Amino acid sequence: MVPLSVLALLSGVAQALLTPWGLFRHYWVVFKLLLTVVATVVQLLTMPEISVMANVAARSVPNGDAAPGLEGQLLHPGAGLVVLLVITVLSVVKPRGLTLSGQPKQAAQRSSSRP
Repeated sequence: MVPLSVLALLSGVAQALLTPWGLFRHYWVVFKLLLTVVATVVQLLTMPEISVMANVAARSVPNGDAAPGLEGQLLHPGAGLVVLLVITVLSVVKPRGLTLSGQPKQAAQRSSSRP
């Protein structure tokens, strides 16, 4: 998951820089960037804890017992799912609203496209 998270971050930055949307022109792009950075950092910081839980679960499976201490661990995956859904909705809806750095760029593009 960590390599895919870093790949999502890098590909998102590349797409923003190579398309008319820009990286800091629209609020929704900036918000998606921040959410992706936060999700990647959280994932990197929780890797040791996830490794411990995976080892506990792997040791308890041969006995057929439920892994003790792993019940109720739904906050982290649930929050991750919400973040992914918000990022997806922002990608599809693309709400209007320019950032302060995007407004002059759009005005310049409009004036240069007029005859």
